[in-house]
Amino acid sequence: MLSLWRWVADPLFLLSVFARHCGLGYEKEISFGVLVQLIADALLEHQGSGRKSFERGREQGLLTASVQAGYQKLGRVPLGLSEAWLAESTARVRSVYPVAAGVPLPRTLAGLKVIVVDGKAIKRVAKRLKPLQGRKGGVLGGKALVALELRSGLAVAMATHPDGETNEAKLVPAVLPQVREQVTGARLWVADRQFCDLTQTAAFASEADHFLVRYHPKTHFCPDSTRPAQSGQDAHGRSWEQDWGWLGCERAKHRRFVRRLRLHRPGEEPIMLLTDLLDAPQVPANDLFDLYLARWSIERVFQQITEVFHLQTLIGTTPQGTVFQLAFCLLLYNLVQVVRAYVATAQARLVPTISTELLFDDVHRQLLAFTELVPPAQVEPLFPVRPSEEALRVQLTRLLATVWTTRWLKAPPKKPKALAPPTPIRGNQTSVYRLINTYNKQRVNNIS
Repeated sequence: MLSLWRWVADPLFLLSVFARHCGLGYEKEISFGVLVQLIADALLEHQGSGRKSFERGREQGLLTASVQAGYQKLGRVPLGLSEAWLAESTARVRSVYPVAAGVPLPRTLAGLKVIVVDGKAIKRVAKRLKPLQGRKGGVLGGKALVALELRSGLAVAMATHPDGETNEAKLVPAVLPQVREQVTGARLWVADRQFCDLTQTAAFASEADHFLVRYHPKTHFCPDSTRPAQSGQDAHGRSWEQDWGWLGCERAKHRRFVRRLRLHRPGEEPIMLLTDLLDAPQVPANDLFDLYLARWSIERVFQQITEVFHLQTLIGTTPQGTVFQLAFCLLLYNLVQVVRAYVATAQARLVPTISTELLFDDVHRQLLAFTELVPPAQVEPLFPVRPSEEALRVQLTRLLATVWTTRWLKAPPKKPKALAPPTPIRGNQTSVYRLINTYNKQRVNNIS
């Protein structure tokens, strides 16, 4: 983990990312590299406590400014910088991900890079800012649309907005270029029903890509009467039907011919999907149903970064600070996925059989012991300044070849079951962004 962290937190790399994406930001007493290290210490050593990390940083000489200045620096991190840091750091991580590892995909979809997208609103913002004080109900930070590469399980990019109540569909045009820059080749975008409209499907299907989205009745579907419907059963004996037709009315600009699939689940809502993969013999319906059900993996990512990497304990209170912490938690999750993949490869096991949480528990315990016993001045010489990708892959393979305990194995499920749906945002919640804007408008009116 320290070798991987040194790889993505290289001072020259951080300096380059900041110089290209800082916007109106600047470095004075607290550099971007120092802020990254302070937040890393807060999440990895101090259970999400920013104050403990900042005070320890002052004690060690890492933080030369005040604790309050540390919070203010975090609160001003530009959203574009958080997005670029996650995307470019993950690109470095993907370069050393073991090729033999990863979640197996259906054979018929092996030629496609499957990308799952979903939105994440950052909840539980502390009401320390003046516009938030006395506010009843929960307060949201920023909103992010996260893209997950299904095979590796890595969060490759995100697009963000300061308003936690914004519709994540608006962020699709911002996240697609980031992913396409990293993940080359034909991509298959998998998304839930809020992305089922003519605009989003047209964006997904550009550049020879394809899409698989859950159908939403807000967009009209007109069946093709000249093409007969088909039916069948999945591996669990559940019946399904598929037909072909036009998504959108005749006057719609982005109207397109699609394939519609419906899976009946006893006692549950049927799953209805749309895709532009029209060839049923080449891409069977059962493979598409299995792939869409694997979309839940991104919900598991959100759950784990919240519970395991302390996203439920927000250090900052501004939208910018909350988004930066989300990017940080996603990057930590990616680092653990790389370690998990190397361990699985060495043990000839499937990656999904190893628990991310149990693996990170041991990583966390050893990091605490290491930082307590080894002075910071002695840590730096232990790692190459800028190893090559091949050298880092060799080092990780060697270090993790004999590291194994059966405690990391996931308990086998007693019966297949889906995750509970995410907790809906209650009506009495609002975002920091809206509260601050309302507060500032009231101040201007009072002055005038």
